Amino acid sequence: MIRASRILVIASTVLAALAESFLASTYTPQLFWTAVAGFALMLIAGRLWRHVAMPVLMAALYLTPSLLLVTFNTKGFEHDTIWILPLLGLLLSDRGEALRWSLPARWQWPLVTWAVIVAITWPIVFLREADFAPWILLDDVRVSNTSIGVPPSLVNLSVTYYALGHMLGILLVDALCRWYRADEARFRREVLRPLLAAAGIAALVACYQGFVDLGFLNEGFWEYMIRASGTLGDPNKLGAVAAFWTVGASVFGRRMRQPWNAAITLGGLVLGMAAVWLSGSRTGLAAVLISVPVAALEAVRWLKLDLRKLALAAGGVLVIGATMIMVLQNASTHTIVQRGTLGYLPFFGDRGIAQSANELLWDRFGYGPAAIQMIKEHPLNGVGVGTFHSLSYDFGRAAGRIIPAQDNAQAWWRHNLAELGLLGFIPMIWWCVVFGRSLFSRRAGVDRLSTGMLRGVLVGFFIASLFGVPSQSVAITLTFWIFAFWIASEQPDVEAPGIGTTPTKRSALRASAITVVLIATQAAITAYDAFGDLRPRHRAERFDWYYRHGWVMPDDVERDPGGNPIGRRWTKKDSLAVIKVKGKTLKFVAWNDHPDSDVRPVHTRVWADSKLVFEGDLRRAPLMLDIPATPGKTHMLIETSIDRTWRPSDSGTGSRDGRELGLSIRDWVWE
Repeated sequence: MIRASRILVIASTVLAALAESFLASTYTPQLFWTAVAGFALMLIAGRLWRHVAMPVLMAALYLTPSLLLVTFNTKGFEHDTIWILPLLGLLLSDRGEALRWSLPARWQWPLVTWAVIVAITWPIVFLREADFAPWILLDDVRVSNTSIGVPPSLVNLSVTYYALGHMLGILLVDALCRWYRADEARFRREVLRPLLAAAGIAALVACYQGFVDLGFLNEGFWEYMIRASGTLGDPNKLGAVAAFWTVGASVFGRRMRQPWNAAITLGGLVLGMAAVWLSGSRTGLAAVLISVPVAALEAVRWLKLDLRKLALAAGGVLVIGATMIMVLQNASTHTIVQRGTLGYLPFFGDRGIAQSANELLWDRFGYGPAAIQMIKEHPLNGVGVGTFHSLSYDFGRAAGRIIPAQDNAQAWWRHNLAELGLLGFIPMIWWCVVFGRSLFSRRAGVDRLSTGMLRGVLVGFFIASLFGVPSQSVAITLTFWIFAFWIASEQPDVEAPGIGTTPTKRSALRASAITVVLIATQAAITAYDAFGDLRPRHRAERFDWYYRHGWVMPDDVERDPGGNPIGRRWTKKDSLAVIKVKGKTLKFVAWNDHPDSDVRPVHTRVWADSKLVFEGDLRRAPLMLDIPATPGKTHMLIETSIDRTWRPSDSGTGSRDGRELGLSIRDWVWE
């Protein structure tokens, strides 16, 4: 079963990465082929080149957005696959070990179950958003999956991206356990050093943006918002990177000789705090404001009240802090002050404690109520991985709120509970409990200062995740898993894979049965809802928008050369439309303009609300049907299917119309 779960997760992750890269390649197909070539190369030669490939790919986590902006003038999270696919190939390059989990024993059940649930359910959600007709993703210009017009291809870009965040992160920490558990020096050289260097470059670029040129490597929207993004293309990602490395740099530098130790520690603090301030990231700043004092406290404990060292350290901190305050005041960026954050502070802003807590932790501009509405309606399985952004507006309306823009649920726990439901959240929270216990355990022979400082970083990230989702970027998710492995590796007696309390055969069977039931139930309910009220056609009926696909574009009422409305639309081979009921009977009229249809009739089928209302061979004579509205329904679902299409340019009439046409359907008329 363990081997089968590994194969399933690997196959699903590869499929998600390929789907993400393909959907993102509309205007940049070269990026798709570059990513695929990188995947194949790493899969074949990654084991031999790991010492070179791993540092390059780690640096790519933070530098790729700016490189793509410079080279291809393109931006967006979907282009992360240019490094995700090669990294995935590298993770799978171990011939004998690729099909075995290497996670610590206590991590295996929650992480493997978590990964398998996502691996099984995301394809169901992906097909659901394509209305189980994936070919519509190739031409969905006028297809709308929400009442605000989000096409299925964009919805599915988020589905595959979030699925990758879940699965790739677990595959990465598994590989770290396999490769670096007994080789700390190589872990520092191949993983931590390039990440730290890339974070430093990102912070330096952010400083240049904040003090010299805000438009340098900064996407137009963020320049308009007056926020620095460094090399990450998103100020919130920059804030999350600073949250990890402001103190993480100090931990890395501790194993180095002077003066590098002091230089890296000082550089990390200065650049990290500058970057998080210039980015205007509230979650990043919150994490830094927690991790830095924790690191200072751990340092005080480590110094054992050496007054001279404490005085020197305190004086240095005061000088650095005062200098940074004076310098950062001259930056051109908006900070959390200009973004109105201070207004949420009790006794300082214009809100009381209860109102601030409600707005920060619960409401968050309506995203909280939207998430709770999703949880209420789909408590066990959620609305589907990666779909919160797209569905938040419609479910926000159901909760009586107007969502200002597509965004996350403003809390990690709430976001994942809304998307994966209680069943999917169980292994996630289980791992958090297991990891949290080890995070605060006291072990002999541990580097208490390094462990304590890393603990502060992770605690700060956790608290920031209570009122945000800083890990919505795959790069930040992978950084979290790297830090989780880092602190685990600092504990010399950390469990090897499969080592721990050996379960009895009966308890092992019981655990396996529970796992299978959990995964099967999650998959079954997800599939049921995918054909039920979460299917786009049914959401369109509920939230009242014109959902259709399979129509020749533009699907407006066709006009003659003089501009007069002819009053008909053209279908492709198969078509679907959710139309509003405006009477008791739909006067449905369709024509078959195939030039040879009198000789070779076109087999035609028409459904109304999933009921077959016509099936037969259609010639040139019009098909006229009176279709009564279903009592109590506000919308009608019309579907058509024919066995062949035709092109006017191939009809021998001299037409230059190269469209592939099916039925010609009169505009909707009700009586």
